[in-house]
Amino acid sequence: MAVYRHSAHNFFSPYISGAQRLPNGNTLITEGNYGRLFEVTSEKEIVWEYVNPFFGPQQITKDPSAAVQGEQNSVFRSFRYSPGEIPWLKA
Repeated sequence: MAVYRHSAHNFFSPYISGAQRLPNGNTLITEGNYGRLFEVTSEKEIVWEYVNPFFGPQQITKDPSAAVQGEQNSVFRSFRYSPGEIPWLKA
């Protein structure tokens, strides 16, 4: 497991992000701007990480700056459900 070291340069998303404290004490983090989801322990170790591989066109209009050109893989939010919360799915 990797140890997570916070840096404003490599962990920042000004909007469409979130965090969820899990029953085991870990935290599920959504770094929305970059399509990154990851779980960290209370000891700051990354348990797993996923980066959305699907890119689509930017939806921001009337802004010619280079920062909003091209494609994005943003994720609005993520949430971890327990098996008891989705009983209709088979294990």
